[in-house]
Amino acid sequence: WLYNFFELNNSDLTSGYFGKMSVREAVLRTLQEVQTMEDTLYDFAEEGFRSEITLQHLFKPLNNFEYAISIYQKSKARIRNGWLRLYAIRLNKNCYMVTGGAIKLTRDMKRSHLQKELRKLNLAKIFLRNHGIDFPEDFNNFEDE
Repeated sequence: WLYNFFELNNSDLTSGYFGKMSVREAVLRTLQEVQTMEDTLYDFAEEGFRSEITLQHLFKPLNNFEYAISIYQKSKARIRNGWLRLYAIRLNKNCYMVTGGAIKLTRDMKRSHLQKELRKLNLAKIFLRNHGIDFPEDFNNFEDE
């Protein structure tokens, strides 16, 4: 899947935004980022129970010009200088509903695979609001109509 993705997006890969590299190098880099992201998520989740370090240190507002955190906030998680993204809706401190992920090779979100992730974020936000899911506990009381 990764090989095909980078072949399809080769012009973005070679544009130099992350430095020029081959498809093979991109696949290896992505696999390393996946492992680092997984380890980071476990570390943040585990530390959050013992300290002030929470997932809010990993997930940031999707909009780079938003500085306050709020309920239903569209958020992204990434490792430093990485292209792998997790997208989520923030419900509460240390509580995010992950809606998807992507490999972001460009500065903007105009590519079709990134637009798909934005649509999923919007749909999740609407769903949560329409069903009154404001806190993690509300998932326990949710019944599909």
